[in-house]
Amino acid sequence: MRKYQSIFTRLFFICCLFALLLAGVSKRAERAKAQSTRPVLISEATSTRAVAFESVTQKREPFTLTSSVPFSDDSRTRINLFAMNLSLQPGDSASDVMAEAEDGAHKIYPLKVEYVGPVPDQKWVASIIIRLNDDMGDLGDVLVKITYRGVSSNRVRVGIGHTGDGPEDDAGAAPTPGSLQPILPPNNATAGTLTTGEVQTVIAQAVSAAASLGKPVTVAVVDKEGNVLGVFKMTGAPSTTLISGGGTSGRGLEGLSVPSSLAAISKAGTAAFFSTTGNAFTTRTAGFIVQEHFPPRVDNQPGGPLYGVQFSSLPCSDIKKPGLPLGLSADPGSMPIYKGGVAVGGVGIEGDGIYGVDKDPTDFDQPFEEVIAVSAVRGFETPSTIRGDNILVNGIRLAFVNVNQAIAPATIAFGSLPGAVDTSFPIRGAQPSAFTPTVVGGISGEVDARFFPFIASPTVSANSLTASDVNTIISHAAQQANITRAAIRQPLGSNARVSITVVDADGVVLGIFRLADAPVFGFDVSAQKARTAAFYSRANTGTLLRGAGQGSYVDRAAADGVGLNGAFAFSDRGGGFLHRPFFPDGINNTAPGPFSTGFPEWSIFNVGLQLDLVKTNLLATLGGASVPCTSIPNIPNGIQIFAGSVPLFKNGTLVGAIGISGDGIDQDDLIASAGAQGYAPPVEIRCDQLFVRGVRLPFVKFPRSPNL
Repeated sequence: MRKYQSIFTRLFFICCLFALLLAGVSKRAERAKAQSTRPVLISEATSTRAVAFESVTQKREPFTLTSSVPFSDDSRTRINLFAMNLSLQPGDSASDVMAEAEDGAHKIYPLKVEYVGPVPDQKWVASIIIRLNDDMGDLGDVLVKITYRGVSSNRVRVGIGHTGDGPEDDAGAAPTPGSLQPILPPNNATAGTLTTGEVQTVIAQAVSAAASLGKPVTVAVVDKEGNVLGVFKMTGAPSTTLISGGGTSGRGLEGLSVPSSLAAISKAGTAAFFSTTGNAFTTRTAGFIVQEHFPPRVDNQPGGPLYGVQFSSLPCSDIKKPGLPLGLSADPGSMPIYKGGVAVGGVGIEGDGIYGVDKDPTDFDQPFEEVIAVSAVRGFETPSTIRGDNILVNGIRLAFVNVNQAIAPATIAFGSLPGAVDTSFPIRGAQPSAFTPTVVGGISGEVDARFFPFIASPTVSANSLTASDVNTIISHAAQQANITRAAIRQPLGSNARVSITVVDADGVVLGIFRLADAPVFGFDVSAQKARTAAFYSRANTGTLLRGAGQGSYVDRAAADGVGLNGAFAFSDRGGGFLHRPFFPDGINNTAPGPFSTGFPEWSIFNVGLQLDLVKTNLLATLGGASVPCTSIPNIPNGIQIFAGSVPLFKNGTLVGAIGISGDGIDQDDLIASAGAQGYAPPVEIRCDQLFVRGVRLPFVKFPRSPNL
């Protein structure tokens, strides 16, 4: 009996073992099946060269064997590659992925894979970090592949020591730039995190401060993307305000009366649009950087670095929606709103009857609008390290506010405040964000679904921009931004965060991408810059301007030898140089540039061609009309006149332009030029080959030691 029991037990054990083996085989088969799709290493759009970065510094190739930053004990360089169709199965780790490189002498170098994981919010692409082999020196190009569960990827080209040389591409190899149309995840994010109760708190603190000063005002609060979250008008507050920037009344927008609510909204939106986790600006900051000299009142200095930015994010724009009623504001009386160090919105105060600019920053005046704005954000203060007055541009400390201490009267309950909520702008919390996270060229950022996926020019020709071209241009620009030392962000050593726009020769937007935490103002401005560069570089620019009633500017340009006929390729730096009230820029007692108003008529509200192109339709929009900002279809959101763009050419033909905005203007030029690599205009037709009144026009300007 025991013998049969023993046999039965053994048979049962063998059956169980057999079942377990079958189960194991089944599981392995399932796992193998899950990895039967070939991994695809992502390359640039026009070659088999890998999209690759040094994992610590984010620098692009060529890569050295020893890292410039001793992040690890062995100081060996780690490279970040990207792949599609790669997802580790349960129980597997990076050590289950193998990698190797082949040099020009056909020597194989095993590469250790130290990390494999999905790119945040982009599960369709995997990030792979590999360690360079100790025997790799100045090899030039090598071909790299990965293998997972017996399935090998394509091979991509990586420069070690230098780029070039190396083995030939594999037979049949083709660029693998990744999907140009990755599926965007559902966007449930809001534009900041302000709640209805917090909006009421900010308004109540502002109104309580105003009441304590005996100054009835209008208060506006917006979220970080400019959605109005509430407007409150105190009893006795002026219903209108007068635009006055020191120019001749009746010229440009000077002397125009506008509703106080619209002025307050523009002030709040300006503080929100300019502020990020790395910098915080106010309308006082804006006024400091848009005048005829920088710093203001210092003669014979160039115009402000953002000269002309006030005519962006207009309510008639087809790019930034919603825009701001009066564009960006330079009138002191605003503050950004922060929660836990994160920018979430802005507050604007209007009540003195003048919508202007501080033309004398040396007097350290403290207008009551600014006093009230500072009091409004108690509990929502800006981190001190990122305030505008802790940021230097060309060695000059920017302005922030002149109020050192917030007044703190007892806060009146919201329901008992003296005045009423404007019924056109009821109190509400932060609204849905227009931006969705995505990755372009290996760089994390955001897109607006209206301008993504990137598209080809609808005007098809032998040289027109393709969707692949647009992806390459924006990817290269984003990669450069990621390693460019920022000019206006804290802490020092941060990389630039910008918006990138590519348009075709007709000004049609083919794609816009924002790096994570790029300031919102740059979204509209980058498109303006791109469109302006393309517009000024066209063969029929003069004709289009005459058709829009701006022929006097065409005549003035012609008198200076500027034909506006496509003979020269203009950047915004070059075109903007012609749009200054002094020519050359900043040199007192000289005549204005051909596109600018001169003194004494000039003011930031009467700058010349830029305003004249949009004035009629801007006023119509304020009256309720729905029209583009200009009557010229190539520039529907107006032109921009400070640096940060490059026109794009293929085979000597104008095909579009790239515009950059969000950091220092020299950084913007650098990033635009990186994006334009391979699409730059012929040197002989760049606008820096043109002399006006004996002065060479600029084209681009790069910062010193720009890379991190």
